Amino acid sequence: MSKSVSRLYIIGAGASVPYRLPTLKTLTWELAQTLGKTDRELLARIVYECFGVTLRARKHSIDFEELLNRLDASAFEYLADTPLGGSNALRRRAGRLVLAALRRFIRDRCRAASTRKGPYDRLVASLDNRAAIVSFNWDVLLEMAFRRAGRQFAYLPTSSPADVTVLLKPHGSINWFALLDRELLAIDRGGNLEVFGGNLSYYLLYLKNPIGRLDWGSSGHFARMALAPVPAFVPPGASRLLSVGGAPRDAFVENGHAQAMKAIWRTFNALVESAPEIVVIGYSIPGTDAASVEMLRHWAGLRGRRRLMLVDPNPSLAGRYRALLNTTVDVVCNDFRTFDPQVTHPTGRHSVAR
Repeated sequence: MSKSVSRLYIIGAGASVPYRLPTLKTLTWELAQTLGKTDRELLARIVYECFGVTLRARKHSIDFEELLNRLDASAFEYLADTPLGGSNALRRRAGRLVLAALRRFIRDRCRAASTRKGPYDRLVASLDNRAAIVSFNWDVLLEMAFRRAGRQFAYLPTSSPADVTVLLKPHGSINWFALLDRELLAIDRGGNLEVFGGNLSYYLLYLKNPIGRLDWGSSGHFARMALAPVPAFVPPGASRLLSVGGAPRDAFVENGHAQAMKAIWRTFNALVESAPEIVVIGYSIPGTDAASVEMLRHWAGLRGRRRLMLVDPNPSLAGRYRALLNTTVDVVCNDFRTFDPQVTHPTGRHSVAR
């Protein structure tokens, strides 16, 4: 990527809270309320097994990221030669349940917020052609703000016009769908489907209207058969690998998915190396996000004047960024709902200097 940026925005789950999407701390409880009786009982049972906590109220919600870590199927690897630990094992069933429920939950919340203007609209309106965004969120609230504003974005930089904003999503998105086969693919890009990065060798498609229906247009039968049934995103957890919702036919397809994610991170790196300013909104830099910690540490160590600005209500977060990155940190706003991208002076209460 040759285009340099003057400001890079990094978006985390806290930015979606004004739109009634929960953080990972309360997500387990929120998901449980959307399930039928049988599935809710299964989730409650596995929460008790993993944490010793009875899921009876919001205050009992356990961190969703940690839940998925404890549902990791690799824990059954050494049981492969026994009748135990197969697809019917309780934790495997619970893992499938919570991921399917997660995808439905996010889609439903995004649809409910599709016409609601909020802080994302203010952010999109402020963007010039030297700004870029990295969002770690699976939701499509930001994409819908772009659509409301009549502005274009691209998940990877291409030869598009200069006014197209780069929007990287290193953890995938609820409107991304993987192709699991590579035979006789024909995609009609006049419908609601677009080829990720303009390159079919990534074997990823996305919905241009992120909450619209899966409109194939005149796409071929083989493409329809090859599409994974659920969106592709990176579940929270230590591995941080793309989950495509099925088994790719062969190594060519699997490698395509990996190359798509590597292209995102290469572009992230290029943006970081050119950006003198980073504005972080609602991203707590979780310990499991090893790649992003390393990327930000690299940015902080580059020569030249660098400024990191936070938009977050947590007063201790500035100290965490300073400790991990050894850089100057300014809290410019405590609430994304009142954040003005044109005003980036420290609040004075939580500013942390090197």
